[in-house]
Amino acid sequence: MFTLLAFLAVMAFIDFSGHGCVNCRKMEAAVWTDPEIKKRIDEDFVLVTLMVDEKQALPEPIKVKESDGQERTLRTVGDKWSYLQRYKFGANAQPYHIVIDTNGKPLSGPFVYKEDVPGYKKFLDTGKAKFAKED
Repeated sequence: MFTLLAFLAVMAFIDFSGHGCVNCRKMEAAVWTDPEIKKRIDEDFVLVTLMVDEKQALPEPIKVKESDGQERTLRTVGDKWSYLQRYKFGANAQPYHIVIDTNGKPLSGPFVYKEDVPGYKKFLDTGKAKFAKED
């Protein structure tokens, strides 16, 4: 994914979510529907939504080590996204939003469940400003 972002020279907005995540739907309804927020997401970012409870099986199980050294087998797409969130960002809660650059480095965030339109605008604008400085 990061290679594609670098090729396109765009930043990504990662949305760790879940099909059964009530707080995710609440935040989408309360914050993402704001016209200024919607415009920023649509025009300034590549939105990547990763469902941590996706039950689709992986083509092949993947063995990984958790931060505590325990080995674990990832069997579903959701397992993979949940592991990515824990491994890369040290969190396991949804919604969990983060803006990353073309190398996967966080630019802004995280932003977790909070129905705060002004705060969310600041979160997005901070990511965009940091990305512009890197360019």
